[in-house]
Amino acid sequence: MAATGGRRCRRLEGETARAVLANADTLLFDCDGVLWRGEAALSGAPAALGRLAAAGKRLCYVTNNSSRTRVAYTEKLRRLGFPPAEPRHVFGSAFCAARYLRQALPPGAAAYVLGGPALSAELEAAGIPHLGPGPAALPGPAPADWAQAPLEPAVRAVLVGFDEHFSYAKLCQALRYLLRGPDCLLVGTNRDNRLPLEGGSAIP
Repeated sequence: MAATGGRRCRRLEGETARAVLANADTLLFDCDGVLWRGEAALSGAPAALGRLAAAGKRLCYVTNNSSRTRVAYTEKLRRLGFPPAEPRHVFGSAFCAARYLRQALPPGAAAYVLGGPALSAELEAAGIPHLGPGPAALPGPAPADWAQAPLEPAVRAVLVGFDEHFSYAKLCQALRYLLRGPDCLLVGTNRDNRLPLEGGSAIP
């Protein structure tokens, strides 16, 4: 697919596709639902990328799935039979969010994370203090207890991604950080409402 002047995409076929590929030295590929669904590569995708790599094209991968680090994506590409890739060839939303916060936050500021281990790992690699990943229980039996739970003074951003331990307790804490003042950033890793899986199924 290619964008036209009106920013709409049109399918590239035949000679047009060959001409575009001939003039491109780097190609960007989405991953979930494009190269694979869940743990199954789409039919023909590994072979097609293998031919492009053999022709000297540099292959890079972009994804708004924050549940994996760049290293994990290179391992998945290898496991599903795609050409070898290095972490520097993968631009995931977890990595990009960490890079953005490293630039946007003042020194010593921390992030509260509604997300999983991949977000935590990318923040760690970027040198950003953070808290929040993993299960969290409500701090008491009544709403008044929840409203009085301690807040970390250094938190200046709430980072939202795929969180297998998402709960009301974490949502409540995230909102309290955001309401504490206008200098607390809200950063989301994607706007998707579903994740495509094998066999045409999906999860929210």
